[in-house]
Amino acid sequence: MLERPGRPATVNGVGPTGDERPLDAAHQVGLPGGVPPRGLLLRGDSTGDAHHKGAPRVGLGLPAAIFDFSRGKQALLTVAQPALGAVLALGSLPAWRAIAIGLPAACAASFALYALNDLLDRKVDARSLSAGKSAVPHHDIDTTFMRHPLARGVLSLRVSVAWVAGLAAVAVVGTALLNPLSLLFFAAAVATQFVYCALRAVTHWKTVLSGVMVGFGGLAGWVAVAPLRWSALTVFVFLACWEVGGRNIVNDLSDLEGDGSVGIRTIASVYGEAVAARAAAAVAVACLVAAALLPMPPVAVALALALGVWSLAWPAVELLRRPTPAQAASFFNHGSLYPDLVLLAALVGLALGGL
Repeated sequence: MLERPGRPATVNGVGPTGDERPLDAAHQVGLPGGVPPRGLLLRGDSTGDAHHKGAPRVGLGLPAAIFDFSRGKQALLTVAQPALGAVLALGSLPAWRAIAIGLPAACAASFALYALNDLLDRKVDARSLSAGKSAVPHHDIDTTFMRHPLARGVLSLRVSVAWVAGLAAVAVVGTALLNPLSLLFFAAAVATQFVYCALRAVTHWKTVLSGVMVGFGGLAGWVAVAPLRWSALTVFVFLACWEVGGRNIVNDLSDLEGDGSVGIRTIASVYGEAVAARAAAAVAVACLVAAALLPMPPVAVALALALGVWSLAWPAVELLRRPTPAQAASFFNHGSLYPDLVLLAALVGLALGGL
């Protein structure tokens, strides 16, 4: 819930002990201590240093909170995954009808799935923030204004559920209009998200599920415009390997301290930084191999692999040399761009003579 300027801050109107007492600024943003960090913009306060590192820019309003609830930048990048599936399925751009329906549906599905993750993880996110997880990590492509606005109490549970439900409805209608099988893959991705979050403190192997979920997104784009073929399997494997090696493992490594403090089991928290770095690098190599097998002409494959050196290979080498959370965050930011870069390579190949 966002507080209006000039009113005392509460979480859903209730203080930390269950009464109607206003929360202080530190409690509102989930930070320890009784004094808000310098630069924290709360309730219309304009005296802070807006550039103070780690200070969440809370005063930007409901749209900003909802944007980060859905990890807006990452969600927009994710639209490239079903788009890649559609372009590779057809060997051309989809028809205008498919684009007009599919693009809003893909955006809604992407924003909904990221928001669903924060909705399901809200309690553990609140504990990790209280344990010292960074409010706004430096150069984090996941975060524009602040991390986990629902867990902080900046968004109410009611608004958050309504947002996820509304987006899911748009995604359901759009995918069903294109192909009911596309809706099935979206539903499978949602179900996988539920299982993934349920396993947060059970097993580090849940990272495989994250790859499966992202692979379903590519297949949803494929079947939206064309029948399934064996070549669609390369899209699934490419996206699954990219998610596991280029995002999930390294993102967990970058959050190692916060995850460990609340009992989240990841490769990094179970086996340590060096093992997590090696695992990420190995799966990133598998992703590049899968990229070479995508149904694209040689020029597009060559461009995709060249871009993969910048996005995956070089960050993996750097992480192997320095397996630290900071280096993992750099890998994550570079790796997050790779499906978009492969889509760009596919479009270049299309412009140069078709797929």
